[in-house]
Amino acid sequence: MSVKHDKINQAATPAFAEDAESQMRSRDTADLDLSDNDAHESHLLLSQRQLIPPRLKVLFVSTQRPVWVSLALRLDAIGCSEPRLEWVSTSEEALTLLRNDSFDCILLQLNAETKATRLELLNAIRMSGCHEPVVLMLASPDDQVVLAACENQAEVLISPALWESPALLGVMKRAMLVHELHEENHRLQVDNHRRLVRERDEAERLLNQQRSMVEELQTLTYPNEFEESERDLLLGDSQKQTNSEATSVEFPIPQEVQDYYHELLRTYVIMGSGSLKEEILQIAELLSAANLPPRHVLEFHLQCVEVIVRGLGNRSSRHVMSRADLLALEMMVHLGECYQKISD
Repeated sequence: MSVKHDKINQAATPAFAEDAESQMRSRDTADLDLSDNDAHESHLLLSQRQLIPPRLKVLFVSTQRPVWVSLALRLDAIGCSEPRLEWVSTSEEALTLLRNDSFDCILLQLNAETKATRLELLNAIRMSGCHEPVVLMLASPDDQVVLAACENQAEVLISPALWESPALLGVMKRAMLVHELHEENHRLQVDNHRRLVRERDEAERLLNQQRSMVEELQTLTYPNEFEESERDLLLGDSQKQTNSEATSVEFPIPQEVQDYYHELLRTYVIMGSGSLKEEILQIAELLSAANLPPRHVLEFHLQCVEVIVRGLGNRSSRHVMSRADLLALEMMVHLGECYQKISD
């Protein structure tokens, strides 16, 4: 090989390497796509198997005994090898079974003669507190049946084949999925309500701790007032509520300033301190001009926070408490600076 040909080969080597590398990348990408598709299909199959238990319990309600060979074969194809299929012909037998046992799905066949009794059975099932998935099966469309299904959280299968319909298993899966979603939604609502109650109790506990801190500060600063208040308590002249419904305290603050501070606290909880520095400084100057001790300012602040926490409804109180603590800290700093300016 000549030197000229060797140089040409050396120049072509990087291009060949790049082509080979790009081909390898495309193959890897194709393999990844195939693996993703396989993973998606396996995930769908797994979800179907989890939705349909291996020992599926189905209750059939129809005038004649259904032929469920086709349904059993489809169930076996997705891993449900031991289904329990029971049949009753009357509403009384169905209610008796449902009173003593639970089923994964209930299938009700309707026709012109049995439509009224089947709809009454569906209503009785829901009124008794039974929330199992229900599928209404009929050969032709019927608006009254569809309306009853919507009102009682049931699915509808319209097919002349009825039990032999290939769509029966799909409708059963959808009914079971909707039932599972309703159960999960109810569980999440209960958990959320418990969390909100727990956070509200925590907010009340923090408010009580802050009130006790103010009282301790009062006993350290004005011990004579504390002794007089204890004497009044022993004589029964005044009482202090220990629960969250604390009595309001009258402060020498103009009503306009109190309303302004309420709005400031609400705005601070929503927006933070970014654009409210001027308002905080202004109200601190007003409170210092009224010669109000920091202890009274903090007591007034706690009353405002308590009003907001009580009016939260279903909203979280943890965010309110954290923002309110920041406002109290910032207010005390500005109030101290204002008092320092007055003393100077």
